[in-house]
Amino acid sequence: MADENKKVKTGTVAVPCPKCNKRINLPLRQITEKGVSFPCPGCKTKLKVRRNGQKVTVSVIKSAESDILPEEEPKQEIIQKTPAWIVTFADLATLLLTFFVLMLSFANMDVVKFKELVGSVQERYGVTFHESGSYQAVSKGQIAELDSNVKSVSAKAAREQLVNVIYDAIVRQGFRGKVALTSTDEGVRMRVNGRALFAPGTATLIPESLRLLDDIVTIMKETKNLFLEIEGHTDNVPVRTKKFPSNWELSVARASSTLEHMVAKGAPKERLSAAGFSDTRPLFDNKKKEVRLLNRRVEFLFKQDLGQHIEPSFRQKR
Repeated sequence: MADENKKVKTGTVAVPCPKCNKRINLPLRQITEKGVSFPCPGCKTKLKVRRNGQKVTVSVIKSAESDILPEEEPKQEIIQKTPAWIVTFADLATLLLTFFVLMLSFANMDVVKFKELVGSVQERYGVTFHESGSYQAVSKGQIAELDSNVKSVSAKAAREQLVNVIYDAIVRQGFRGKVALTSTDEGVRMRVNGRALFAPGTATLIPESLRLLDDIVTIMKETKNLFLEIEGHTDNVPVRTKKFPSNWELSVARASSTLEHMVAKGAPKERLSAAGFSDTRPLFDNKKKEVRLLNRRVEFLFKQDLGQHIEPSFRQKR
């Protein structure tokens, strides 16, 4: 057995192999008085190193039993676990969010559409009862839905549905800002600026106006029990031409021209009528020039059938 003493310094110590004289650098902190064993990286001889004070002794061991050089322990990562209460809190927050979303949806619910949905579900599963005043299943499409609503729901709900359909047509045809919609017990009234339909002093429809009128024709064709009155209005600026001696003739001619176009496109003429009112029903004071032009307009009054037949006519109010 070969021995070799080395004076120890701080850090690492170079230990020579007694057989091959290869020096092995060992961490000083791992060498104890009991000693540690390790194989020589050169000749594979098993060596044992002991520390005695400031001296290090290395020897060759022949026994199969030896101490094993301890490896440096890996650093353990500290994992912070989520507190147990956070799971319950997250569940509670999710349930509260769902609750308030449901509350908001019920607050904005359209009762008429909800009852129509109930009717459609009942029909789908074969539970359909046809009772007077009840909500029945509705067909697809806004116009077909409007047709069903006019028959079965209240007059107010039917007017609201009609306003939605007309408003979609206005936006789709680019007439936003040129048309005003109002809904009253009288019906749904659509006011169209005169210049959006006619050139000044004429009763000939401009090409851009035909798109909106064609959509109104479609609504009238596919919506039963709905009547339309077309009204022509002017301001108090006199019109003196061979064709239109006064504003009366101009207002009637504009209403008539609009009606004739709609009939030519297939609108049911038995549910249409036209009238001219000249400057007798101004929206604004005709004395103010800045708003006087707004009195030049054509109005469309949509009325629900109340059981009375309205004969189509061209009326001139004086």
